[in-house]
Amino acid sequence: MIIHFIGIGGIGISALAQFCTTRGDKITGSDISDTEVLSILKEQGTPIFIPQEAKNIPDNCDLVVYTEAVSADNPERVEAKKRNIPEKSYFEYLGDISHEYRTIAVCGTHGKTTTIGLIASGFKETDFDATVFVGSTLSEFDGMNFYAGSNKWLLVEACEYRNNFQYLKPEVVVLTNVELDHTDFYKSEEKYFDTFRDFCEKSNVVICHNDDQNVDRLFEKIENEGLKLSDFDVETHCNVSLQIFGKHNRENAQLAIKLARLLELDLEKFKQGLQNYKGAGRRQEFLGEWNGIQVFSDYGHHPTEITATLQSFGEQFPNKKISLIYEPHQYSRTRQFFDEFCEALSGADVVGIFPIYAARDTDADKASVNENDLIKKIPHSQKVETMEDAQKFTSKLNEGDVLLFMGAGVVDGFAREFVNIKNGRPK
Repeated sequence: MIIHFIGIGGIGISALAQFCTTRGDKITGSDISDTEVLSILKEQGTPIFIPQEAKNIPDNCDLVVYTEAVSADNPERVEAKKRNIPEKSYFEYLGDISHEYRTIAVCGTHGKTTTIGLIASGFKETDFDATVFVGSTLSEFDGMNFYAGSNKWLLVEACEYRNNFQYLKPEVVVLTNVELDHTDFYKSEEKYFDTFRDFCEKSNVVICHNDDQNVDRLFEKIENEGLKLSDFDVETHCNVSLQIFGKHNRENAQLAIKLARLLELDLEKFKQGLQNYKGAGRRQEFLGEWNGIQVFSDYGHHPTEITATLQSFGEQFPNKKISLIYEPHQYSRTRQFFDEFCEALSGADVVGIFPIYAARDTDADKASVNENDLIKKIPHSQKVETMEDAQKFTSKLNEGDVLLFMGAGVVDGFAREFVNIKNGRPK
């Protein structure tokens, strides 16, 4: 097939493009700007076009696949309609592929990417050669976000936003947790839970934590009598020393071990794989030192994720200050969970608030809350917007202390630039 990918630089759709290349399809793609992921695709010989224009779609194109962020009035989508070329969203086409495999879908409000990374590392050690799509880059895959396996299993991250995981056909669901999020789409907590319930019911077995009250609530109304819940007690089998830290990551490893037991893999070899796992990009990722301060980047953007991450850093660095420069993701999410954000962010010793990252926000959302509202409520907090602000922020820290940049927008790029600044000038 000849397939054109619109928004090919996205972390999910780029993995899908790599899959299609491996399968033998002829691939082209476009995006609005260059990204690190695009370099991987270019090395594989994929023609990439910037910017997005109607002429980018190749002759005899069989299918156009687009990211959810690409609107219907995008010039390439308009051209596809004009030429009667079939179109599918990334999630729809990933769903088509999942029907061709025995699919293991990792879903949940938090921890999906890390759990997939742990599982993938365990698979590698046991030679269980599944195909893997992951929402980040992994050192286990040579810095890539995709691995082409040889067996009939597919390990994939299942995204609940806009019920996007509805297109998948899971045989096994690994459910990390469930807690209200994406309130710009889900108008009630019950709707959010219903969506997860419907997805889990499509599978044969659900691997989850047996002592999670929200998971228990989810399965109170399950109607699929043939659905099995994991009942393997991992407590006596989870003596694994992980390179990633925190209680939440130990819990993610427990789910991975439950899956290994279900698949009848060698548990000792699988656990060695868990020990080898170094972590995904933007998940507790160590970026380097700046004037003796240890700098990390993390993708967390929900109050529960912030709390868990700060607790894990406090556990790992018990005698050090843990400072946080946080980029709120979405005005709507910040407003919906305002009190919870204030409480979670107060767990850091010093807090910097980065400008709110707007994503799918309305004018009313943007008028409802701002960074100053957070700063007024959070002790030891201040606004951080420029590189100079960030440097001044570190005056409160000592050598060996931790500076954590957190958020799902542009703060990661800001953090990477920061660690390459010395005395106000690039190294």
